[in-house]
Amino acid sequence: MGLFNFGKKKKEEDKRKSEVNNALGQVDKTKLSRKERFALKMFEKMPQKKQEEVMRKAMNPQTIQKDKHKILKQLNDAVASGEMDKQEAETIKSQLGLR
Repeated sequence: MGLFNFGKKKKEEDKRKSEVNNALGQVDKTKLSRKERFALKMFEKMPQKKQEEVMRKAMNPQTIQKDKHKILKQLNDAVASGEMDKQEAETIKSQLGLR
């Protein structure tokens, strides 16, 4: 049975990797500070497992609740500057449990 699923794991890994690369490619790097650009480069160079571990740690509900006011401020600033519309901000808030 394991022999027949030989390529399946590789395909799923490649799909995940391409989704992450696609998301990282959409980041507007012109508005990032020098530290943020450096951190983004370091994140891009990390192995896939390390990236997943970092994202799991960052998306931890306790971490999100601890920085709730910062996240809400950033979302409100993005809406005010026109970077995203109000509906997108509300969707992000509901996904992160910031209601």
